[in-house]
Amino acid sequence: MFIVKVLKNRNFIFILAFILGLSIGNYIGWVRHLTLPALAIVMTVSMTQIPLRSFLPLKSLMKPVFLTILLNYFVFAAVMLTMAWFIIPEKELWIGFVIIAFAPPGVAIPPFTSILGGDVKFSLIGIIGAYIAAIIIIPLSGIILVGQSFIQPLRLIIVFAELIVVPFLLSQLFIKLKIDKYILKFRGPVVNWGLFIVILSAIGLNRSVFFNEPETLGKISIICLVTIIGLGLLYEFITKRLKIDRRLSSCIILLGTIKNGGFAVATSLALFGGRSSLPGAISSVFLIIFLLYLSFRARKKSYG
Repeated sequence: MFIVKVLKNRNFIFILAFILGLSIGNYIGWVRHLTLPALAIVMTVSMTQIPLRSFLPLKSLMKPVFLTILLNYFVFAAVMLTMAWFIIPEKELWIGFVIIAFAPPGVAIPPFTSILGGDVKFSLIGIIGAYIAAIIIIPLSGIILVGQSFIQPLRLIIVFAELIVVPFLLSQLFIKLKIDKYILKFRGPVVNWGLFIVILSAIGLNRSVFFNEPETLGKISIICLVTIIGLGLLYEFITKRLKIDRRLSSCIILLGTIKNGGFAVATSLALFGGRSSLPGAISSVFLIIFLLYLSFRARKKSYG
């Protein structure tokens, strides 16, 4: 049936979320309360295809963890903060850029790795390691670059438990009970509509950014464009030239560019006020645009 087919089309779903967020975002603020549960469900379904034995031997964990920390924290932060230092003189916005630069990887990485045909196990191990490292990296970077203790590690531990630990334990329970094969039949729609809620919330909550302060918006947008889309395309170019396997290449592109924008926005609002949340909000928009682009590319290739 045509309608059912359209409702299963991930590109239609993501574009619909983008359009609704911009058009009626002011009226659907309650959606933000569904974001964490939606992400938790998406992560659970994504992890269900990865049995615990696939994490052995333990030495195989070193490569994805090291690569994720290198790309998602150090390379990303170096590019973003260097540009922000020269372009953005305002202290509140600088703080916002520090927070997004050292925010942990986005939990949408594993499901999008699956969409792009990448190595889900590699990306999952990478972000687990990065979240653990973030408990040290985020407070330390704040002290050095902002000059004060700007985040409580407990907040990160709670997010880690809600979006990584619990979904992983549930996924292994489903595998143990041998009901994973039934869950995986609905993996595509569950992941797509779960991410629909995340995209809708991110755009809806930050839609006012598009209609106020065009000069500030332009400067922040340039930094986000280069750091997210520019870096992503650069990784793609480099991995092609080095003839790196496409499954690993997809992981590198996502792990090196996708941040937990919701975490960055929430942290900025809670600790420094609305102004400092602008970089996180706008970066979330560019992340969504980049993910939409990758999703379209993946669909086009699947029809070859």
